[in-house]
Amino acid sequence: MNSIPVLTLLGVTALLPCVPALTCQKSSAQAVRNVAELPLRWWGAGEKTCEVSEGCQDLIMLLYNGPKVNLVIIKGCTEVEDQEPKVIWLRTGPGLSVVSYTRVCRHGDLCNDVNSTKILEELPTPTGASVPGSLRCPLCLSNDSCENAPEQVCPVGSTHCYDGVLRLRGDGIRTNLKVQGCMAQPDCNLLNGTQAIGTLYMSENCDLIGPQALDCNSGSLETVRNVSDLHLSWTTGWQTCEAGEGCYETVMLIQNGHEFHMVLTKGCTRDMNKKARLTRHRTGPGISIVSYVHVCRDRDFCNDLSTTDPLWTPPPDTELGTLRCRHCLSTGSCVSASELVCPAGSTHCYSGVLSLRGGGVISDLKVQGCISQSQPGCNLLNGTQTIGPVDVREDCGLQLDALKCQHGTLKTIQDISKLPLQWTAGQKICNVGEGCQDTLMLIENGEQVNLVLTKGCTTAKDQEAKVTEHRTGPGLSVTSYTRVCRKKDFCNDLSTTAPLWAPPPVTAPGTTRCPLCFSEQACENAPEQVCPAGSTHCYSGVLSLRGGGIISDLKVQGCMSQPGCNLLNGTQTIGPVDVSERCSPPSETTELSCYRGVMFELGNGFAEEPVKWTAPGSQVCAPDEICQETLLLIDVGQKSAFLGSKGCSSPGAQDNIGVSIFSRLPGMLVASYTKFCSSHLCNGADSSSVLLSILPRPDVPPPGDVQCPMCVELFGSCKSTDSVTCPRGATHCYKGDIALQGGGLTTRVSIQGCMAPPIKPLLGDSKTIGIFSAEESSNYRHEDDVTSAPSLAWTLRLSAWMLGLSALLSSLYAGICPLC
Repeated sequence: MNSIPVLTLLGVTALLPCVPALTCQKSSAQAVRNVAELPLRWWGAGEKTCEVSEGCQDLIMLLYNGPKVNLVIIKGCTEVEDQEPKVIWLRTGPGLSVVSYTRVCRHGDLCNDVNSTKILEELPTPTGASVPGSLRCPLCLSNDSCENAPEQVCPVGSTHCYDGVLRLRGDGIRTNLKVQGCMAQPDCNLLNGTQAIGTLYMSENCDLIGPQALDCNSGSLETVRNVSDLHLSWTTGWQTCEAGEGCYETVMLIQNGHEFHMVLTKGCTRDMNKKARLTRHRTGPGISIVSYVHVCRDRDFCNDLSTTDPLWTPPPDTELGTLRCRHCLSTGSCVSASELVCPAGSTHCYSGVLSLRGGGVISDLKVQGCISQSQPGCNLLNGTQTIGPVDVREDCGLQLDALKCQHGTLKTIQDISKLPLQWTAGQKICNVGEGCQDTLMLIENGEQVNLVLTKGCTTAKDQEAKVTEHRTGPGLSVTSYTRVCRKKDFCNDLSTTAPLWAPPPVTAPGTTRCPLCFSEQACENAPEQVCPAGSTHCYSGVLSLRGGGIISDLKVQGCMSQPGCNLLNGTQTIGPVDVSERCSPPSETTELSCYRGVMFELGNGFAEEPVKWTAPGSQVCAPDEICQETLLLIDVGQKSAFLGSKGCSSPGAQDNIGVSIFSRLPGMLVASYTKFCSSHLCNGADSSSVLLSILPRPDVPPPGDVQCPMCVELFGSCKSTDSVTCPRGATHCYKGDIALQGGGLTTRVSIQGCMAPPIKPLLGDSKTIGIFSAEESSNYRHEDDVTSAPSLAWTLRLSAWMLGLSALLSSLYAGICPLC
């Protein structure tokens, strides 16, 4: 299935804060008319205030086909440079002919004032238009179907019959025009290779044998808004479906007091056709729910609902009753929900979580409010379990107030003489229903101890504090502490190793000698030690830890009282951490295997909450390649994006770990994590916490005076959005695109947001981000430089030989002080 983004013209403009923005005529239209109706006129164009440096555009395209003509009109703002009126014949006939008119102006408001095709009226008649020949072809120009199209006698000079679909995509234009007619040449080349006219993008498809795949509107949206914002309208992207698939659209509105929650999803489906159906699941008083579902195959883009109007009408005024309930409608927390008087007729207070899954929607909506029903219960949707492709489920047993938990991770190797250790941790507000977890693991090996600590939120069930001795020695010993609690904020308050550790008894030396090593790098030439009495074997393996923000491959050599690769006596999980052992690492002659996969995710809050980052498979690298993982975070405040890649590197790469911060508050946050490593499956980070745990967490500045649009789009372009107030210290707006390629990912990321001085490219001078090559086009020009300011990119690089310090650095940035 091909997913094709909405396209707009990308350009590079200068930052001109002192130039007033133009107001341009704004409209778009496409229609098939009779040639006899020419010249056509149009009125009623709207107006739009453009961004600084944008001009006004006029675009007209006429496609002639016998007595029919297809007209396309686009008026609006553009970043293209000024252009005098320009007429181009894309095809002059005989038969089908195409002509376009374009103009871009900046000399005054509403300068794109063309309102008629008369401007093209004096053009020469296409060659051979009136002299009949001997060829006969079907004639059709339609937005719907060309079945049973009548034949026509073609003009002299026509040699072939054209039969294709012309896809037109632009500002407000989304049409699949069916075309049949006469041509002077074979092949699918109606437009003579032209792919764009101004902001109108075009493509052809002449392979029309067999069932044709539909194009459908595609996308998903979830929002909580004030009822006063209704009516709402929207536009979406589009996608080409598989043969036999239809177009679907599903909308659900939940009204609760002065707020409503809307979920919208559109796309392709194999479901049978369903006429548009409106269902009122709950009509109030209090909470009301209505849904709209539609599945169609009658034409391209038949899933064209674009407004809430068919679903919502203002409710009648209702007298207040005596019942009082807390009111909340949130995908976050209900901790600040207020108590309100319910409308008359309400009988119960509802409190639950509505889980929505399907059609690209993943949401856990917290709902508190007034309802009316014969008896209380968890039945907000009156038994409904599916709405279109979305599965719905309720849970009224969850506590809707979010807990605060201690949060952070720590990995460190210390001398046993420094025990017991103490630490302080950061804090985090969890999702509703989550509890707080503490997990601590100590591995003693001779005179050293490896400490691994993770604290944070969890969905696991409550568990009393539990100390487990996985191995008690002689020699290597492993002890863990785990706890999950929900009884109060910050209940995961373990702050010392004291509950796990007591000085080991003095043990007489034995006769076995073993290498001794604790390292996240190599154990080559490890010194030998005399093992304590009772030790009979030497252990040598790699202990892998994954989960809870912990990623570690610890090389261990030491004394054991039994043979085998079983340091943990079969333990596979300790709290949120998965543990595994490998005692036969690949030899130097073995081919290197790495995790492989790409990730791209769009949402919000990614700078605060870790996102899962797992790879679906692995690959064997070529000689001179090593493993890599690259993660890029872009957070503009209201929207976030993550892009990630795992796999083999380019030849010649060297072991390295790096975190780069390209932009930070009071502007946008743009940062990356990269790792290049040369051991078996070493690129195993399972979440974005590898980056978040190192990023500094500054206080958010108060609002300032500058307002900017905020947007992040993957594979498409930012449309004009409402401006949002920037934090204090941000002085200008950024608008640009970053083209990324490498590691199995090729995309263009469109970005708008706030930036602090100096005015610089978002990525500074960086042309690579880990495995990605990066090319930025933005509203920055080199001549805007006033002083030779330092680069915006701040980089912390931990080379392979410095990895021994990485645990301490990570702990400091994660908010845990290991020796406080």
